[in-house]
Formats: sequence, C-alpha cells, structure tokens
Amino acid sequence: MAKKKPNKQNKQRKQATNTNDKQPQQQSAAASQSKAAAIPKRTSDGLSFGDRAKNFINNPFVRFFGIFLLLMILFYRVFYVWMYEDYLENVFTTVNATIGSALINLFGYGTSTDGALIQGDFVMNVKRGCDAIEPIGLASSIILAYPTVFKRKLPGLLMGIGVLLLINLVRIVTLYMTGIHAPKFFEVMHLEVWQFIFIVLAVLYSILWIRWDGKKLTAERNRLT
Repeated sequence: MAKKKPNKQNKQRKQATNTNDKQPQQQSAAASQSKAAAIPKRTSDGLSFGDRAKNFINNPFVRFFGIFLLLMILFYRVFYVWMYEDYLENVFTTVNATIGSALINLFGYGTSTDGALIQGDFVMNVKRGCDAIEPIGLASSIILAYPTVFKRKLPGLLMGIGVLLLINLVRIVTLYMTGIHAPKFFEVMHLEVWQFIFIVLAVLYSILWIRWDGKKLTAERNRLT
C-alpha cells in the first residue's frame, strides 16, 4: 500500500492558524500588564500611597502642627530677629523697666530707671528675653494655627498678649526682690524657673482658650438648631 505524502499546504495552514491564535493571547497579556501598571499599588490597608499621603496631610492635628511650626519660624525669622530687634526692642524693654520700677517702688524700694536699666540697691537690666515677647509668640502661634474662625481668635490673641505682659511685670518685680534678698538664686530664677513658668503659662492659656472656643462653637450650633 502506498503512503500518502504530507500536504505542504495543510502544514502551512496549521502554522498560520497557530500563529493567529497566539497573537490575540499576546495582545491580551500585554493589555492586562498595561492595565495592572496603570492601577496604583495598594498597601496592606487597601489604600494607595497617594491616598495615605493625602489623608495624612488632611489630618486636622497634622495641619495644626504644620501651621504652628510655620508660624513659629516666621515669628523668629521675621518678627523677632528683624522687626523686633531693629525697631521695637528698645521701646519694649524701656517700657517694661519703667512700669516694673514703679511697681517695685510700691513695696518701698527706691528705684529709678535709665532706659532699660532699673537702679537701686540692686541693678537689673531688662533685656530681650525679659519682655514676654517669646511666650506671646508661642501662645499666638497656637491660637492662629487652631482651626476656628478668626472672630474668636482675635479676642484670644488680645487677651493673651495682655495677660502675658502683666505676668512679665510680676517676673520683673520678683527678680528684683530676689536680687536684693537672695542674690545667689537670681540667675536660677531668671534663666530656669521663670523661663519654664512662662512656657507653661503660655501653653496653659492656649489650652484654656481652645476650651473656651469649643464652648462658644457648641453654643452657636445650639442656637442654630
């Protein structure tokens, strides 16, 4: 019996058919890869890195802390170093020394002033750092960074400035008396005790103002409902 020779045309048709079958598969694989590349990778909690970064930035505490840091940097770089040092320091220190000397004299100490210098049985120079400007900058930055309407920030700022300036006068009086009666403790009171007290008082005032703002906000919402 004679064997039939394979038909070359049939072979070529089969190869063409196989090649045509592979092309759609390759195109489908390429499309799926490009689609996978277009989809952002998800983290373990189901959010992409961009979504997590957006949520982090929109977090109220993060925004408050970021604005607070920015305000403190502006305070030290713009106001405290440039404007205050060049234009306002002598005025503030002289006024503090004059009022402080008058208060000291109420307790029977005969003092006089020469610019920012308080003279008497003890000589004390009211310099930058003894003027309550840094605590005022700290409290003001907290209040301005807090997310609330400005109409409630303004009274908080004005009252905070007044309260901290009054406390600074108390510091001047107590430091002078410390220099008279316990001079060896003057530097400790000046550089450590009062500096710490002022920071605590500035933060405490800011917290009290935030609580007051919360009560005002609740009262306004209750009136609307």
